[in-house]
Amino acid sequence: MDEKSKYRELCRRHSDIPLVNQDWWLDATVGESNWDVLLVERGGEVVASLPYHRTKKLLFDVIEMPYLTLTMGIWIKYPKGQKYATRLSYEKEIYLELIDRLPKVDYYTQHFHWHITNWSTFYWRGFRQTTRYTYVLENLQDTERLYANLKEKTRNEIRKAEKQLRIVESDDIEAFHRINEMTFERQGVKMPHTLEFIRKVDKACRERNCRKIWFAVDREGRVHSAVYIVWDEHCAYYLLGGGDPELRKSGASSLLLWEAVKRLSGVTKNLDLYGGMHEPVETFFRSFGAVQKPYFQISKINGKLFKFAYYLKQAISQVTAVVTTVSLYTNINQGMMV
Repeated sequence: MDEKSKYRELCRRHSDIPLVNQDWWLDATVGESNWDVLLVERGGEVVASLPYHRTKKLLFDVIEMPYLTLTMGIWIKYPKGQKYATRLSYEKEIYLELIDRLPKVDYYTQHFHWHITNWSTFYWRGFRQTTRYTYVLENLQDTERLYANLKEKTRNEIRKAEKQLRIVESDDIEAFHRINEMTFERQGVKMPHTLEFIRKVDKACRERNCRKIWFAVDREGRVHSAVYIVWDEHCAYYLLGGGDPELRKSGASSLLLWEAVKRLSGVTKNLDLYGGMHEPVETFFRSFGAVQKPYFQISKINGKLFKFAYYLKQAISQVTAVVTTVSLYTNINQGMMV
């Protein structure tokens, strides 16, 4: 049996492998032939895994994150009763084996799950690390505590929205896609996914009964906001959301997220809000009392040509930023002189 087949069996047996690292999720997001996995075995038993998405970027061979997948990295089965010092040694041994077996690509980057707090072995092997953040609502069963942790402004928004909106559960992926698209249009950003892609992911999730689509709708039938959430036994993930820019002041986003928290409390333990590196998003998540979780972006440049292209792009970006600043400063001074 090859490693990919073994990994599929591993995913069936271990519920602590996150949904967004499962074999079927990778099949849906990147295609069955565009991902692979490294396994570490001891005594005929798989004790660690590292799935990865390998693709081409122009001339370059790269390992990168699949779309809609915030974190993907190493899963380890630890021996019971393992002491802390022994645990670190065990991790080092496994990490070294995985690093040595990684495919030789021009560029490698993965976002490890926030449960992983030790990346020192990767540092010693020449990898770089950037700390990123997501926000997690923990212990969804304790809704009383979660509500108390909301900012007063957020609670007021929820109460206001409750008077004029109702929450509707639906399987209408086309309607969700339309409201999701509005968010990108408002920001002047091209939508990064197609309806066909979302349909494929939704089909895989729907078949496993691990997703919900909720809409906040007013009395006239207008959709104010919508969310798409998936979950496994341990955690739910705020995968996608959107809102009508003309109806942004209704409090629909706050109401929708709070209703999602209450309804998810019966199926899983935590809700990963799936990001928080953009300031307005971080502010919204923080207003819900979510706990900040750092996670590691691990990367390494191997190819010389890729390294040249990478640093050239960085230099151009810096020069562009300086030119923009100087131009702005000049325009301000000229305006003051007039």
